[in-house]
Amino acid sequence: MRYKCKKLFNGFASVRGTTIDTCIRNNEDLAIEYDGDIMFVPYEELVSPTKFQIHRREFKSKFNSGQKYELYDFYFKPDKNRQSKLDDFFK
Repeated sequence: MRYKCKKLFNGFASVRGTTIDTCIRNNEDLAIEYDGDIMFVPYEELVSPTKFQIHRREFKSKFNSGQKYELYDFYFKPDKNRQSKLDDFFK
């Protein structure tokens, strides 16, 4: 799944828990895109019970009638060999 991040917080890209759950349910990796750069998070890291959270609280959605979600944070480090990973990702 591809996720476009609008901003970073101290170098971390925050992704909603619902996006992570969708990736886990579909057995797929996560591609985080920020400012034209892409970072890949493998499925094995998404299912890890030790996912990193800067804020350990639930947020309420402004758009989905108060649905609650958590944020998971990944240190954004763009992949250097991204073209080969992009080819594999979009097969």
